[in-house]
Amino acid sequence: MANPKFVPIFAEPIERYRSLLPDEYEELEAAARWAKERFAGRAIWNISSTARGGGVAEMLRCLLPYARDAGVDVRWVVLREGAEFFAVTKRLHNHLHGDRGDGGALDDGAAQLYESVLRANSDALGPQMQSGDVVYLHDPQTAGMIPALRERGLKVVWRCHIGIDHPNDLARGAWDFLRPYVEQANAYVFSRPDYVWDGLDRNKVWCMPPVIDPFSPKNQDFAPEVTDAILKAIGLVADGLAGAPVFERADGTPGRVERKATILQDEELPEDARVVAQVSRWDRLKDPHGLLTMLAEHLDDPGVHLLLAGPDSAGVADDPEGAAVYEDVEETWRGLDPERRRRAHLLSLPMHDIEENGAMVNAIQRRA
Repeated sequence: MANPKFVPIFAEPIERYRSLLPDEYEELEAAARWAKERFAGRAIWNISSTARGGGVAEMLRCLLPYARDAGVDVRWVVLREGAEFFAVTKRLHNHLHGDRGDGGALDDGAAQLYESVLRANSDALGPQMQSGDVVYLHDPQTAGMIPALRERGLKVVWRCHIGIDHPNDLARGAWDFLRPYVEQANAYVFSRPDYVWDGLDRNKVWCMPPVIDPFSPKNQDFAPEVTDAILKAIGLVADGLAGAPVFERADGTPGRVERKATILQDEELPEDARVVAQVSRWDRLKDPHGLLTMLAEHLDDPGVHLLLAGPDSAGVADDPEGAAVYEDVEETWRGLDPERRRRAHLLSLPMHDIEENGAMVNAIQRRA
């Protein structure tokens, strides 16, 4: 039975952007006033497949609190479904990138499962929605909800965050699978013009690039001693400078990195190492094996270390392949010759506290 979960959203002050956007701040304020008036008495819903891990969750987590501060009733709901459903949506995700993924088919059986699960979620949420509300459905995991929500008289926008510059037959097959649902949306939003599918009504297409929040712990300025203290706290280095592993939370309160990462390494990162890092989900499309191969075949400098960091796969609900990909990467790591393996570090970062996780990523990127 469908059991979608509401993600709490707490307002963050738009005022903090005044110092960053001195010339554009009045325009931002005007847009906030317009949105408050335009959507008075209405809600803007965002429905996605997970509240943590991946770019969609990160963007919603940073954008929606500012809309809430502007006086707009924004809401965020995530699907809570089983492995069978997410296996189909991961297959769609891979095919949209032109990759075979698990090798399974997008056949009638997959379509029936996909449609029945999303119809049940639409039925569960529909009674809480009112005419005039706007619903943003994010990525292929939610596109199948479009027909049922349109039947209720809602305005529905499908937001596609992924795509491929040069589509192949796999990508076009995924388009065909999703097209009967997607075409019924009031509008489509893509991250790049090159990602827009052939055959969609161009009058309904908008393009909006991804965003970051400069005030999130992932993007704050850290002094070198703070960076080193965080890397020591997670277990990557032996010693930190005389600093504390601290950061500022989104609400302005102090935070501290206290959890350790799960790290696979023969030795801790040397102080004088030069670091090449990748931070991503444990996903074949990110090609962590390719980076390990690059280390094995090309990075001969003994001072160069490779650091592969991703989320603890148990903390990303909509990615059933994450644990298997990590296991494959671990096997590749163990097969490296000892000298190369000494210079490769695999980190799984805890996801219990999203802001603490962001501070860890920040420190890793600053060290790289």
